[in-house]
Amino acid sequence: MSLHAVSDEGVPVEPGLLRRPAFRRLWFSGALESVGDEASRTLVPVIAVSMLGAGAFDVGVINALGLSAFLIIGLPVGVWVDRMRKRRVMIAADLCRAITIASLPVAYLCGFLTMWHVFAAVTLVSIADVFFTTAHSTYLPSIVTGDELDEANARLQSAQTTVTVGTPALSGALLRLVAAPLALFTASVSYLVSALLIGRIPHREPPPSNGSRQDFWASARLGISFTVRHPHLRPLFLSSMMTNTAAMFGNTASAVYALSVLEIGPGLYAALGTFSALGGLAGSLTAVPVLRRLGIGRTKIFACLISLPVIGLLPLAPVLPLHPAVWFALSGFGWAGLIVMSTVAGSGITPRVAPSAMLGSVTASNRLFVLGIMPIASLAGGALAAWVGVVPVLWAWAAIAAAASLPICFSPLRTWKRFPDELDVNR
Repeated sequence: MSLHAVSDEGVPVEPGLLRRPAFRRLWFSGALESVGDEASRTLVPVIAVSMLGAGAFDVGVINALGLSAFLIIGLPVGVWVDRMRKRRVMIAADLCRAITIASLPVAYLCGFLTMWHVFAAVTLVSIADVFFTTAHSTYLPSIVTGDELDEANARLQSAQTTVTVGTPALSGALLRLVAAPLALFTASVSYLVSALLIGRIPHREPPPSNGSRQDFWASARLGISFTVRHPHLRPLFLSSMMTNTAAMFGNTASAVYALSVLEIGPGLYAALGTFSALGGLAGSLTAVPVLRRLGIGRTKIFACLISLPVIGLLPLAPVLPLHPAVWFALSGFGWAGLIVMSTVAGSGITPRVAPSAMLGSVTASNRLFVLGIMPIASLAGGALAAWVGVVPVLWAWAAIAAAASLPICFSPLRTWKRFPDELDVNR
């Protein structure tokens, strides 16, 4: 007896995404991988400061090394992933991170833990992150296709955001029970179980295309050229670059504004950060219904334009009724939700307009632009805040976030209710 539903026309209907073993295991593995990421991101700086006496500069180096691989090797990794079996890459990346993270508590127990060991571990984990993220984004379209990509990305985002909410609390509880390095075993075990789940995905991955075996750097240049010239990808990455620029402006100014201008205490400020994570979760849960109602283009434009009044709550908080902390929390909740909604709305486009043989290099090229702007924007936001103060930077954050709608408004995407099937090159 068939377990699949049948439409009125007698055509089999695929079950929901989480009822499919392949996607369900990929979804669980992604959630566990996020647990490892969040736990290590939370605990490694704690270890550096509390166990090794690290200062602000050392913590800054740790944070920089955690992102450096995406900018330095992201593009070549995209080309390499196009030439490899994606599932093997994800398993290898998970195992690499599990072993690397486990080396920190082992070194601590043996009395050999040093700051240089921490730096090396963070660098290796960053490199493995690039391989895993690139392989994951190019493997997903092989098990979920067509319009289901938006829902799949929304569900993956929901799992990741839920982890973002819960993992810091779990890490805090572990820190009260054991030393910080020992708590890192949580991250190592999460990566190991993620690798196990990926290895048990019941899906035969298609082999890498022989057509991708051209000159390495020619493939990299082709990925960049394809991304920059494509009429549907160009507005996507331009809009994302502007959104990330706005986010970096916000990261630069919001903490100083909350603590110094609004006089929100450090403890309350940290607690209010949970509202941002919950906003991201709400955005991931509502993105698909909104997308179905408004369509791809209008959802992205809506999310960008609504950012203006949402972020505007911050500079207006001192003159609004109620305590400023209320408006700070509402602004963080709304901004996080709108970012997730906008991201989900465009997530299914790249895998359908880029040939599968070069999807890795195209994805990496997109990240080169979207992530590459972040350190530049962070420096610019800091310089502007030092020059004119934090309040103008908050308004700049709101204005740039709203202006991210312009690349979509002046592109064919603005009229898309759903992705046009005739543009799908991988059908």
